[in-house]
Amino acid sequence: WGFFWAISRFYLTKLWAIIFWHHFPFGTLLVNWLWSFIIGLLFGIFEVWSLQPHYKSMITTGFLWALTTYSTFALESFMMIDSGNYKHFMWNISLNLVGTILLAGVGFYLGSFLAENYFKFL
Repeated sequence: WGFFWAISRFYLTKLWAIIFWHHFPFGTLLVNWLWSFIIGLLFGIFEVWSLQPHYKSMITTGFLWALTTYSTFALESFMMIDSGNYKHFMWNISLNLVGTILLAGVGFYLGSFLAENYFKFL
């Protein structure tokens, strides 16, 4: 699974760079936001289902971990500082940190709601 997520992350990042402004890492930002929402959603569902911790880890880190882009985010941020592009650096840091935390929370509450109201079969 990790291979497919890694390939999709690569192409999603490249697609966003082509469609949108290529001077800002929108692709990495989008993937980070998407992953944060997905992991929040899954953990919200798992919390309601009282899934054992080792199953949570297996599903989230084992199957979906290749979608994460923290090292890419770190390198892109460093390159912005190194080139003196402090404005983009601050936007990148802010949008990644605040956005990922908010989307993880939205995903968690949505997952909990869905599990309590629609996924009662487990």
